[in-house]
Amino acid sequence: MTDMRSIPGPIVEAMEVGIPAAKAFRVYSDTSIPELAEATQLEAGRICMIEAGVSPTLSEADAIGRALDMPTALLVEEF
Repeated sequence: MTDMRSIPGPIVEAMEVGIPAAKAFRVYSDTSIPELAEATQLEAGRICMIEAGVSPTLSEADAIGRALDMPTALLVEEF
C-alpha cells in the first residue's frame, strides 16, 4: 500500500470520497485531459476511462504517474 502521508491533503480527501487517483491528481495539478493525453501519448478517451475507474495497463499507469508526478502504485492498487 502506498504511504499516503506524502500525498497532498486535497488529493487524499478526493480519493477518500471515491474519486479515482488519476483524476484527483490531474485536477489538483490543474491539468486538462487533453494536456494529460499529450503528455502521456494516450488518447483522451482512454484517460477518461481510467479516471472513471477502469484499470490502466502498467505502461499507461507509468506514463500517467510520470506526467502527474504521482505514485504509479496508486493507479494499480485498491485505495
